[in-house]
Amino acid sequence: MTAFVERAVDFYLDYLSANDAGLFLPTSIKSYLDGRLGQLEERLSSLAFRQAVEQDMVAGILADAYQFSDEDLRRRRSESVQNVKKTNGRVSLEQRVRRAWEEDDEWQD
Repeated sequence: MTAFVERAVDFYLDYLSANDAGLFLPTSIKSYLDGRLGQLEERLSSLAFRQAVEQDMVAGILADAYQFSDEDLRRRRSESVQNVKKTNGRVSLEQRVRRAWEEDDEWQD
């Protein structure tokens, strides 16, 4: 039992000093993890691109239609931050327009 504990402590100390779990993982597991991380990176990149397209679309529409003051832009930014926090970042132009129409309908009633 003492030999087992001694090897476990040695392994852990080596692991801490190496600062690289790859030295202690089997090649197949390391390869699998690298592949999964690559897939995650591709998905996140795609999501960020789509989000940037949505944002540019909205900015272009607004810039073509309205002229906002600096105060209006600050207020809008504050509201947008709150909206994104409420929806966990899942906001689209279509959802926003639909929500605005629903709010207008309630106001007219």
